[in-house]
Amino acid sequence: MAASYDSQPGSAHAVYVALRHRFSDGEYAPGQRLTETALATDLGVSRTPVREALGRLLAEGLVIPAARGVAVAALSPSEAQHLFVLRADLEALAAELAATRQARGQLAPAEVDALDSAVDQVEAAVEARDARASARANLALHRAIGAAAGNPFLEDALHRVWDRIAVTTVANLDDPHWAGAITEQHRAIVAGIRAGQPETARQAAKAHIEAAGRAYKPAT
Repeated sequence: MAASYDSQPGSAHAVYVALRHRFSDGEYAPGQRLTETALATDLGVSRTPVREALGRLLAEGLVIPAARGVAVAALSPSEAQHLFVLRADLEALAAELAATRQARGQLAPAEVDALDSAVDQVEAAVEARDARASARANLALHRAIGAAAGNPFLEDALHRVWDRIAVTTVANLDDPHWAGAITEQHRAIVAGIRAGQPETARQAAKAHIEAAGRAYKPAT
């Protein structure tokens, strides 16, 4: 079967996915200007799919119009506050649902073990003082918990929230005080899921995101 247009290398969708990965990996800084020409050269594609991909990113609020291109959007303090309120409830629900599925025997042992492994990877990156690796591992853990919840609509909402926050996650995980605190909080969430205790997992996740919101430093 032939690949669809969206899945072809060099398509607008492929470029969009590549750029989204760069955002989540912290490769772009808040306020950084991006041009069609530079991105097309970097990605080895024409300017047309880049233009279409940037249009999608504009619609999603990840970039904003700028001179001769776009700039990576930065959250204002009030926007960050609103987003973390939403994120706390979404992630609390995800942890609760994951723990509920565990209690019902709906999570495979490998899925739960993968959560512990993801926590270990965050801890290793933090101990190595590698903020970018820490951000990637941290996002991978939260995505794994979102997937374990088994609710695709919740997972989609979480991805949208994570993407808006991702561009400044690297800078925040470069703070040794906050970076050192997250491992214990992560382990508390996963312990609640593993034990099949929905309320424990919910409270641990909510407390973690609320703490993240207090530690969050919007770009200046």
